[in-house]
Amino acid sequence: MTVAVVTGASRGLGAGMVGRFLERGVTVAGCARTEPALPGALTAAVDVTDAAAVDAFAARVTAEFGPIHLWVNNAGVLDPMGPLRDLDPADVEAHLRVNIMGVVHGTQAYARHVRAREGGGVLVNISSGAALGGRAGWAAYCAGKAAVDRITECVQLEEEDAGLRAHAVAPGVIDTDMQAQIRSTEPERFPDVGQFHELKERGAFNTPAYVADRLLDLAFEPSHRPDAVVLRLPPEHP
Repeated sequence: MTVAVVTGASRGLGAGMVGRFLERGVTVAGCARTEPALPGALTAAVDVTDAAAVDAFAARVTAEFGPIHLWVNNAGVLDPMGPLRDLDPADVEAHLRVNIMGVVHGTQAYARHVRAREGGGVLVNISSGAALGGRAGWAAYCAGKAAVDRITECVQLEEEDAGLRAHAVAPGVIDTDMQAQIRSTEPERFPDVGQFHELKERGAFNTPAYVADRLLDLAFEPSHRPDAVVLRLPPEHP
C-alpha cells in the first residue's frame, strides 16, 4: 500500500491531486484549514501554521495506514498583493506563516516520521515560478516561494542519510480559484495581471491530474527520478 499526505487539500490543486492519487490506487490523507470533502480519503481540519496540529495529523495517518511514502506540502495563500509599502505588516506576517512556516511544520513532521522507521520517503514542497525573481505586487508571495526552494535544498542535505528525498516543485500555471483571484486584481496592485489574462485566453494551463501524475513519477518511478532538488514542471500542452 502506497500512502500519501497532501496539505491544502480542500480545493484547487490540492483537491485535484488527491482525486488523481486515489484514481491511481494511492491511499491518501488530505487536510486543510477547513476539513476537505474528499470521498475515499482520510481527511481532517488542520491549520498548517500550528506545528502541534500538523504533528498530530501525521501521527493519525501513521496509526491508520502505517508508513507515509509521499508527503506534499501544498497549502498556501496569495494575499496580500500590492506594493509592499502599502501592505499591513500583520497581513504579510500571516501570509508568511502559511507559505513558509506551514511548509516548515509539514517538513519537520515528515522528516521525523521517516527517521522513526526504515524505508525512506519522498517530500514534495509546492513552489512556484515566483521563486525565481521578484514581481511588483507580489513581495510576500515571491519571498515565501523562494524560501520554500532554499528550505527544501537544506532538508535534502540534512535528511539524505535517512533515505528522505526532497523536492521543491513549481507545478506551472493551473486554472484554480487562486488564478481567478489573480485575474481579478487591479493593475495598480499587480502590474503583471495582463499576462494571466493572456494565459486564460490561450488556455495555457497544467491540470491537477497532470501535476499529480508527474509527482507520482518522480516519487516512485526510478526512470523518472530527477537529480535536481528544485524542479519546474514543463507545460502539459507545449
